Amino acid sequence: MRRPALAVAMIAIATLSLSACDVLAPTRDTEGRIVKATQMPSTDAWVGDCFTFIDGSQLAWATVVPCDEPHTHVVIGTGTLSEKRKTAFDSLQLAVLSACKDRYELYQAVQGAKFEAEYIVSDKTDHEGVTTTHYSCLVKSS
Repeated sequence: MRRPALAVAMIAIATLSLSACDVLAPTRDTEGRIVKATQMPSTDAWVGDCFTFIDGSQLAWATVVPCDEPHTHVVIGTGTLSEKRKTAFDSLQLAVLSACKDRYELYQAVQGAKFEAEYIVSDKTDHEGVTTTHYSCLVKSS
């Protein structure tokens, strides 16, 4: 009795993963650019992605879109913070701003316009229980 139920579950999972790929990850072109609007965790956005935070998600979820569509933010850098780097600063905010500093300066030099610098931070725990702090350097679109 268990084998047919297991087989049906496996077929359903395989079908979902093949038929709804952008439910799991956004659709990107060969250069990695978003090709259609997709909702995803905001901290999973790549450098160059354009998005708008989803209301009520506490900045955890975003709708990523092709950059020629309306959006509120652009990711200009991403990375991880080591425990050593986090403790070297008085606060997590200062550690992230320091990590994003070069990206913000480069963006300023290229764009030549004032911008509002923002960031998002998340802790992710892998299957072995190791937690890593990830950050994304953002600029607010004008």
